[in-house]
Amino acid sequence: MGKKTTSPSIWMRIVKFLTLALAAGMVGANGFVHEPREWREKLTASWPAPVVQTLENLGNAFADYTDALGLSGSDVSVDLPVFTPTNDFAFGGYPVPIPGGAARTDVVVLHKQTFTLGWSPSLRHAVWAAYRVSPTRKPLELMRPSSFIPDAAAPSSPKNADYARSGYDRGHLVPNHAIASRFGKKAQAETFLTSNIAPQRPALNQGPWADVELRIADYWPDHFGDVWVIVGTISPPERQTLAAGIDIPTAFYQIVVTRQADRVRAFAVVMPQRISRRARPRITLATIDEVEQLSGFDFLSALPDAEETTLEAGRPTRLWPSGFRSVVSIIRRRLGSYSN
Repeated sequence: MGKKTTSPSIWMRIVKFLTLALAAGMVGANGFVHEPREWREKLTASWPAPVVQTLENLGNAFADYTDALGLSGSDVSVDLPVFTPTNDFAFGGYPVPIPGGAARTDVVVLHKQTFTLGWSPSLRHAVWAAYRVSPTRKPLELMRPSSFIPDAAAPSSPKNADYARSGYDRGHLVPNHAIASRFGKKAQAETFLTSNIAPQRPALNQGPWADVELRIADYWPDHFGDVWVIVGTISPPERQTLAAGIDIPTAFYQIVVTRQADRVRAFAVVMPQRISRRARPRITLATIDEVEQLSGFDFLSALPDAEETTLEAGRPTRLWPSGFRSVVSIIRRRLGSYSN
């Protein structure tokens, strides 16, 4: 008797079943990661850790693209029909120390052409920076300067060499690309002052941190108009430093605000130094209230109390939609890296 062979139609049914199962799994995982963190943790409390991690990884990977296309997730937003931003770079006002909080007491405010820094001479890096990015149809393409220079206006400003062979990148607070693409060479040069950098592990600086920076510079202004950003460092009392005495933050945060018509959106991310280079930035979404507790600063204090409370307490389930081009960019970054 001849050897039995499996019918091609059976193989087609198997392939179809596996394809549908994979699609159902991805959709289910996507929905899972958009649920509140407390609900997810309660549901999976007794599940094996590898199963939970696989579910989270699959869901966040898929959600990165569906969120960018506006197909999933939710934002934190409020109606704010009557409000004028208090300055060019911080929509709801510069950070204000919370009495008795963790904020540094030695902050010197440095005003630059296109951003503002809150510089700490004792830490030898800024604790916050504020800048704004506007839409542009013709972004400038400038060569990146080869090194950083000390800031004469910043007490104890480091030298470029103070970071050499430290194992840490010279991590921009206000990113080169966002400023250079809109304001030109003179403004770009100010982003290469050592007052505008802090020690960042390469995986953080070139991974999820840069991912958010690129969306701020290249995609969100096209969708939402002006984008205001406050970026900062988190340093606990038990400090670690580079050999030159520069404090090494344990984490960094970004608070991003935009206003479209009368609707104001805001979100925050908090990224630890030891984050994976391939981590999806959406896993670092936080409430602004949480950033206030970590940093000791009060944010958006110029807003009316009710709107400030809503924006600061809410936790979005996505980074903002950024369009199809950004999806292509996300994929390309997953295959390489981006330098700010």
